[in-house]
Amino acid sequence: MSSTFPTATVIGYPHIGPNREQAKALEDYWAGRIDAEAFSQSMRSLRLNTYSRLRELGLDEDYSIPASYSHCDHVLDTALSIGLIESEPTGTDFDLDEYFSVARATGQRTPLGIDRWLDADYRHLVPELRYPTRFRARPQHLLSLVSEARAAGHTIRPVLVGPVTMLALAKTSPDTSTSTFDQLDELTVAYLDVISILAAAGVDWVQLDEPALVTDFDEHSDSELAEAASRAYTALSGSNTRPQIFVTAPRGRLRAGLSALAHSGIEALGVDVSAATRASDPGCIARIAAETPASVHLVAGVIDGRDAMADNLSTSLSVLQDCDRESLSVSTSTSVLDTPHTVSAETDLNVQEASWPSFAEEKVTAVKTLAIAFADRPDDTRLSSPRVCRPHGPLGEIGDPQQLVASDTVLRLDSQTMPDRLHKAGDDIAVGSAQDLALVDRPGEASSEKSFIRRQHSGYVSARLARRRYL
Repeated sequence: MSSTFPTATVIGYPHIGPNREQAKALEDYWAGRIDAEAFSQSMRSLRLNTYSRLRELGLDEDYSIPASYSHCDHVLDTALSIGLIESEPTGTDFDLDEYFSVARATGQRTPLGIDRWLDADYRHLVPELRYPTRFRARPQHLLSLVSEARAAGHTIRPVLVGPVTMLALAKTSPDTSTSTFDQLDELTVAYLDVISILAAAGVDWVQLDEPALVTDFDEHSDSELAEAASRAYTALSGSNTRPQIFVTAPRGRLRAGLSALAHSGIEALGVDVSAATRASDPGCIARIAAETPASVHLVAGVIDGRDAMADNLSTSLSVLQDCDRESLSVSTSTSVLDTPHTVSAETDLNVQEASWPSFAEEKVTAVKTLAIAFADRPDDTRLSSPRVCRPHGPLGEIGDPQQLVASDTVLRLDSQTMPDRLHKAGDDIAVGSAQDLALVDRPGEASSEKSFIRRQHSGYVSARLARRRYL
């Protein structure tokens, strides 16, 4: 277990495709216009294109890109991977016909011969457990994602819904009086088998999502969930055959679960410290800093994955500094799975509105910018961290991070809509655009300065700007 955790990452990323490629392929597959092989090849291209785009946006470190692709539903994927649903994988992937039969089931018995996946919810499918359920490791799909990415030059981070959340979401069959958590130990063994197989395949980091630990349940108290998390992750961390474990608690503040996870032996903990969470729990930053041991790498979800508006990067940098860590990583607070891909695709925004939204690509850019600003802040007297590598050398001057990045803006010029994106700046600012020309508008104190930069199709070009205070 030698790989350091990336300095910038996201919890999850849209898998539908920038032009709804997945939805179109699904429609064709269900309509019989393409077969399973053609659908799988289409999704492979979509995944690899997504990885390449995320690298261009700055997620260029090993394990910074999550393997968050799903044909339909992440809970279903995890249920199949841990054997909650009795299914034999076909080759290196799920059997597509069986997969979609389960995904589309709403109470009827499925062709899999099981009736455990009965209820449908807006956000996810809900498994029904019968006691006892036999769990079995079925990691073929995850291994396939890792292998295909590695062959294309990407080192991705496998993602599973965590064991506590799986049991918290599950229901027991009507004819039993047992709790879903009665099978926590058996389920944990199945998770350990899955991640140990991933480790044997050369995977150094896995991500386990535990949104249940920040959620209010009628059936489960916060202390019960925290105790389950402590049991499960202490058991997982105690193995010598596992990868490093990154646990996320997206979409809210950790309560009793913070201490439970922080002292369980995991290597990295992702916490939601977005503006919305800080507003509901003003003391969360101090509590996280006090309760998280230095041995646990903190991944600060400061960029709100739920908010479609641009982040205040100055405030976010202050939040990162208040976490009081020698090193930490920057992330989104949640997956941006349901977020549109990019503001640059929105052609109807006027100049005033264009700087307000922030979609998936813009959030990745903001995360990367904050990671660079935090690593190279001028008051930094730290030695290099032995746990986290730095992807870039120091910038010549670091101040307000809002000077380093600007949200996508849409400027109307000669009746054309022209988006421009400012990624980072020292004395040089890298400018990229979907158009051949990008307009950089830098309002000064007395007048507005404008520069036109020709874009090279092979990548970004650098524009030397005299001032960068008012980007």
